Amino acid sequence: MKNFMWWNPTIVIFGEGTISQIAVQLSAVGAKSVLLLYGGKAIFKNGVYTQVTDALNENKIAFVELGGVKSNPRVDKVREGVARIKAASVDAIVPVGGGSVFDSAKAIAAGALYKGDVWDLFEGTAAIESALPIYGVLTASATSSEVNNIAVVSNPEQDKKTSITSPYLFPRVSIIDPSVQASMPESQTVNGGIDIMAHVLERLFDGAEGAELIDEQGYAIIKSMIRIIPALRESPDDYVARSQYAWAASLGHNGSMSCGRDPRGDFSSHKLGHSLSLIYDTPHGASLSVMMPAWARYLYRDHPTPFARFAESVFDIRGKDEEDRAAAGIDELERFFRSLGAPTTLRELNIPESDIDRLAKNASIFAPFGVLQSLTSEDILEIYKLAY
Repeated sequence: MKNFMWWNPTIVIFGEGTISQIAVQLSAVGAKSVLLLYGGKAIFKNGVYTQVTDALNENKIAFVELGGVKSNPRVDKVREGVARIKAASVDAIVPVGGGSVFDSAKAIAAGALYKGDVWDLFEGTAAIESALPIYGVLTASATSSEVNNIAVVSNPEQDKKTSITSPYLFPRVSIIDPSVQASMPESQTVNGGIDIMAHVLERLFDGAEGAELIDEQGYAIIKSMIRIIPALRESPDDYVARSQYAWAASLGHNGSMSCGRDPRGDFSSHKLGHSLSLIYDTPHGASLSVMMPAWARYLYRDHPTPFARFAESVFDIRGKDEEDRAAAGIDELERFFRSLGAPTTLRELNIPESDIDRLAKNASIFAPFGVLQSLTSEDILEIYKLAY
């Protein structure tokens, strides 16, 4: 294993009936006023909005509201949140929702204490030197944003979707009540589950040597998700499965899977998928179910080992040479995605073949990228062609 430092300061309060504790945690640090940030109607339908606001009112914590965060969060909403805070000072931000709301909260938290435009932080022309504290309530598990220091945001005006990261962006407290996720649409459970798997696979497929312990932890999460996602499609209110799904999401991208290996992970599939989300508003999980198998097929002949190990450990594929095992494992992964009703080709996303050049050009803004293999703009174009 390579040398590493792992630090995760987020306090997680996990379990049924825990949402009201958000106000207790805020009161403990003397917070008097917060920005309550959320997406659409879901938190009103499942009662989470009422639970949070009742708790805030009972603890005499004032709140300013901002709703309308999209599932692919955008910088215009972040700018609106920054302006709201600068007009009415608050002590903390309380995201109530899924990863998009948490990502937006992090961007707002950093932007509120920066004098310039918040997009400067995403471009890297300015550094994050401080941020407002974040105390969140998670209502949809997938991204691990509740336990990491990363925020991904789109800027449609510049045709960019990219991220910021900083130690200042870890939520101070995240409350996860899996029971409220039972009302999520099946498509969201599937897309979120694929995202959870992809976060782990981006590490397992990075080509690291000497990290077998971490690999084995990753294989266990993948095998659990292969069991859990179909179970939740069958019984959405299965609390045992739902709670394991939620905790798998937090484990997948909280930094621990990077210990002893390249801390970046590969994340080429995510970068390729970002262009789909940016240009076509493709759900994040759907972009990954298409791009990860295509990326893997493009690389496995030159880098068979991580894919062959995955095939053997997750799908018990044996008795073939390494390259054959690798190919068979990728086929099984794609077959599983398809069994969930997820798309595995660009055609299924109704993307015309004539748009492949546009996708490749957009993704190539950030090229070269990738850890297993550094991808050039030519590689990126070929992967999109393979995905069609």
